[in-house]
Formats: sequence, structure tokens, C-alpha cells
Amino acid sequence: MRITHRQLEAFIQFMETGTVTAAADRMYVTQPAMSKMLAGLEIDLNLTLFLREKRRLIPTDEARLLYNEVRRLFASLADVERFAEDLRTFRTGELRIVTASTIGLTLVADALAEFAKENPDVDVLMDMSSNVGPDVLAANVDIGFSVTQFQHPALKIEPLIHASSVCIVPKNHHLAGRDRVGPKDLEGEEFISFSRDSRMRHITDGVFEQYRVMRKMRIEVFASAEANALVSRGVGVAIVEPLGVRQEFWPDVVAIPFDPAIEFTFSAFRPRDRIASPLANRFMDMLRRHIREMHDGEAYLPDWMEVRLPGRSRTPTPPVEDMID
Repeated sequence: MRITHRQLEAFIQFMETGTVTAAADRMYVTQPAMSKMLAGLEIDLNLTLFLREKRRLIPTDEARLLYNEVRRLFASLADVERFAEDLRTFRTGELRIVTASTIGLTLVADALAEFAKENPDVDVLMDMSSNVGPDVLAANVDIGFSVTQFQHPALKIEPLIHASSVCIVPKNHHLAGRDRVGPKDLEGEEFISFSRDSRMRHITDGVFEQYRVMRKMRIEVFASAEANALVSRGVGVAIVEPLGVRQEFWPDVVAIPFDPAIEFTFSAFRPRDRIASPLANRFMDMLRRHIREMHDGEAYLPDWMEVRLPGRSRTPTPPVEDMID
């Protein structure tokens, strides 16, 4: 069995166009030449890839399964070619990022602004998503960023910074002057919650249930950015991760540390089976430095934001059940 790159390319073109004629046009070959390559692939693989009906080729189930695998292999080859190009030029290329909306507006955007200035010839594609882990697996991206703890054996996950939850309230709210807020302070408040299937919703509901606190829960959101927007308009209060609460974005929102603390971990997600490009590594180095500077006080960090780097200890928060009156 000796399969050629040309045969596989012909197979992909046929599967994507649906006809021998269109596939031949894409590859700038004659229709007989295309038919010969497809027939040769069947012989070399010893598989029936097509049913022949009235001079038409109909892909079999085996062909469809093979197509998915061949596309994956071609994507890997494209990664190798892109990596080689980055090695040759280093300062040109493309950086592709997918990020949760809140993180994208803050930490990632801060580092990306510096990266873009220092790498003017690099194209940057940044997309927002509420399902970063699955998107990194499915899409052709370099890095994903999220506070969602998605686990998958095909992903390399690097924790970058840990942060404790905050309660956000409108600036004219009666709790706005508090140093800390607990569940009982939010008894009867209009509470903006995350969607029912989210990890944050599950954890937050568990805290309030243990404290036997009732909230008014009429509004659900998918991301912290939406919660910030609603709180800024006086709709209610919310418990969110702190990294997206920026005064310049939300001047009408006050953030207050929430006890018992709910821990968030801001992580980078990278495909385990793809070669990391030098550009992606450079951006990650820049982001790590930016986070260290923020943590160590070299960059602006509000008093209410409690963060720590992976591997550095903090004063442990007592278990929720131990803090109930």
C-alpha cells in the first residue's frame, strides 16, 4: 500500500465538492485524471469508498469516516508548514486566540495590546466564546483562555492566576460601602445568576442553600460581562469572578469581596497534539509577565481584588459549613 499526498488531496476535494468535475477543476486536472486518482486510492486502501450509480460516485460510510481523519492529517501538515514559516520569519505570521468574553476584555486584551505594538507584522485573530475548551479542540486556534475548568486529555491546561469571587452592586446600593459581603447580606436581593447548567451557578446556589438565604432570581446570564452590564443599570446584584470588573468599563459598578470566597482559576488551553508556534509562545510569555506584574503590585490592582499565582499559598478560607451562624 503506497498512498500519495495527491490521492488524498483528490479525495478531500471530491468529498467537499460532491462531483468529480468540480473536484478536478479545483485541482486543475482533467476529469479522467481525477477519476483515476480516486479509483487508485480505493485499490491502495482496499476499501470501497464510493458506490457507482449512473456514472456518479456516492460516498460510503467508510468514505465519510476516512474524510474526517484525512482532514485532521492535512490540518496537522498545515500546522507544520505554518510553524516552519514562523521559524523563518519569526516576526510575521498569525496568532489565533479564543477567549471568554470577560477575560478577553481585560487580561488578554491588556497583553494583546502590548503584543500587537511589538509585533506590527503579525495578524491577530481573537474570537469570543462561552465554550473555550471545546472550541480549542474543534477549531484551528493557538490558545484559549477561560475561568471554566474544562478537562480533556487532548488539551494542555496551564493555570495562570487564581482569584476570589466578588459581589458586584450598583454604586448607589446600600451595600456599596461595605468592606465584605456575605450570603446573609443578600437576603431578598434581586440576584442576577448564571445559567442553570454552569459550574458557577451550581457553586453559588450551594453557598446560599447552606446559609439558608433566599434571593429573588428572575434573570440569568451566560457571562460576567452581561452581569456587569445589568448591575451597572441597577437591575440587581451578582457574584462574579473579579478579573472582568474594571472601573473604566463599569464606572457605575462597585465590587466587594464575597465571603465565603469562591475560587476562580484563569487558565490557558492549548491543543496537546499541535505544535506551539513561536508567536503563541511569545504571547504567553508576555501574558505571564503581565499577570506577575499585576500580582506583585507593579501594575494597577484594586484593593478589593484578591489574587494569587499558582504555587503561592494564601490564608485558607474556612469551609462554608464552618462559617454559618
